Amino acid sequence: MNEMLNLSNINAHELSKMLENKVEFKKTLSKLSSDSRKDSKPDRCLYCSKLTTQFCNSHSIPASFLRNISVNGKCYINNEIIDLPLLDTEKGVNNSGTFHLICRECDNIIFKDYENPDNYSAMPTDKMIAQIAMKNNLKSISKRRFEIALYKNAQKSLIDSGFPPDSAKAFFGPIEQINTLDLKDYYRGFKRAKKIIEKGWKNEFYLFYYEKLNYVVPIAFQGQIALILDLQGNVINNNVYSTSPDYKVQTLNICVFPLKNSSIIMLFIDKHDKRYRSFYKQFKSLPIAKKLAAINFMIFRYSEDVYLSKQVNDIYLKNKELKDLTGDTGIQIGTSVEGNEELLREKSSFSVMENIPNFLEIKLENVG
Repeated sequence: MNEMLNLSNINAHELSKMLENKVEFKKTLSKLSSDSRKDSKPDRCLYCSKLTTQFCNSHSIPASFLRNISVNGKCYINNEIIDLPLLDTEKGVNNSGTFHLICRECDNIIFKDYENPDNYSAMPTDKMIAQIAMKNNLKSISKRRFEIALYKNAQKSLIDSGFPPDSAKAFFGPIEQINTLDLKDYYRGFKRAKKIIEKGWKNEFYLFYYEKLNYVVPIAFQGQIALILDLQGNVINNNVYSTSPDYKVQTLNICVFPLKNSSIIMLFIDKHDKRYRSFYKQFKSLPIAKKLAAINFMIFRYSEDVYLSKQVNDIYLKNKELKDLTGDTGIQIGTSVEGNEELLREKSSFSVMENIPNFLEIKLENVG
C-alpha cells in the first residue's frame, strides 16, 4: 500500500535513534549544508549582473513584518509543529527566510515599495505586486540551487561511504532533474517580474484577493505554491513532479503580512496562468471565514516557510490534524519519484481545511 512520508509520524524507535545520534547528525548536516551553500552561491548579483562576493542577507518576508509577531526577536518555524528532534523549532528574525543572490545596493532599492508598511493604507500597486513576485521567484531560485548542490553532495557522500554508485544515482537523479526544471521556471518568473517593473507594465498579475484585517494575526508568510486541486477537487497542476520540459507548473502567490495594528492578506497569479480560473472563481464565492480557512490550509499544506508567533498557545500547535498536514512531505513510499498522483490529490483536498486551527482568525493580543 502506498504511503506519503510524514515527518510528524516518526515512531518511537526511530525517534530514539535520532536522539541517540543527534550530535553526530547535526555535525554532518551542518557540514553538508555549509558546503552546499558555498557551491550554490553565484558570482554575480542576479539583478544587476555585477561581480560580487558580498551578497545581501535578503529576507523572503520583510523583517519589519516578522518583528510584529516576534518574541525577543524570534519566531517559531514549521518544526515547532512537526516536532522532529533533529531540527530547530525557532529562528531569529535576522536569519528567517533569508537568501543570498543579490547585492546590498539592489536589495535596498528593488523591493522598497512593497516592504514599506505605509504603502498598505491603500490597495497595492502593480509595481508592489511585481516586486513580491520577483522576490518569491528569487527565494525559489535560491532554494532550488541549494537543493541541487545538497543532493549532489549527499550523493557523493553516500558513494564515498560505500553506497553502490548506481543506486545513489538512481535515487538522486530524477530529483535533480525535477529541481533543474523547476529552477528554469523560477528564472523565467524572475526575469518576467523584473521586466514588468522596468517597463512599468500594468495588469500583468491578477490580484484576486486583498483583505485588510483589523487585527494582527500570529503568522507571517510570503511565497508561491503550486496548487494541485481547486476547491471542488478539480486538478490544477496535473503532475508537480513531472520530468517533462514541456509541462509548466503554474503557481499561486500568497502573502500574509502582520502590521502594527492590522494584517494584510493577498492572493495573486500571473495573468498567463489560466489553470487557476476555476479556483479563483470558487474562492471569490466563499464567505470570509472560509476564505481565511482555505488560505490557512494552503500555507500549511504546501509550504514549509511559515513563521508563527511564540505567543501562540500549544493547544493550536499540537493539534493532531495540523501536525499531520504540516508533516506531509509529498515524498511517496513504494512508488517512483514522480509519485502516485491519486494519493497526492487525496492529501491536497480542501475538505479538511476547517479541521485545523485557523491562525488567520486568531488575534495576536488574545493568544496564549
